[in-house]
Amino acid sequence: MATRIERRHYKHLKATSKKMVFGPFECPNCGADLFFRPDNERNKVSVKCECGVAGEWDLSPLLQPVDYYSRLVESHNQNK
Repeated sequence: MATRIERRHYKHLKATSKKMVFGPFECPNCGADLFFRPDNERNKVSVKCECGVAGEWDLSPLLQPVDYYSRLVESHNQNK
């Protein structure tokens, strides 16, 4: 069992931890801001940049926007 000091430290860490940022991501090709758009009717998530980088994936409640960004970067690196 944790001592009193360790528990106090844990509470501090728990209170100050931040949630993941859902803000704009950087395009792997040109550096422009990318926004992921969920389409609930088609059950898809899509993204498109002015430079031509685009992607579309199935919408999953388990995945975060950063997961879709990782998939976009991986597919862009494979195409190079």
